[in-house]
Amino acid sequence: MKHVMEKIDPQQDYERLKRFTPGQRITFKGKPYTIQHRTTLASGEAAVVLQGEKEQFVIGANRFLAGIESVR
Repeated sequence: MKHVMEKIDPQQDYERLKRFTPGQRITFKGKPYTIQHRTTLASGEAAVVLQGEKEQFVIGANRFLAGIESVR
C-alpha cells in the first residue's frame, strides 16, 4: 500500500514574511531590531525571531507585520 503525500500550499503569512531575511535590520514599534530567523509557532503560525539591544523574542507574523515601521 503506497502512501501519497498531499502537497500543502504555503500559508499567506509565510509568503508575506519571505521579504524579511536573517540579518536584516528593521524598526518594530519604534525600536531597531535584527531579524535572527523565520520560524513557526506551535500553533502553526509563521513567526520571526527579533534581536534588539537588550532583548530577543519570537513574534507571530500578524503582530510582526502590523507593528513594522521600516526596513533597512
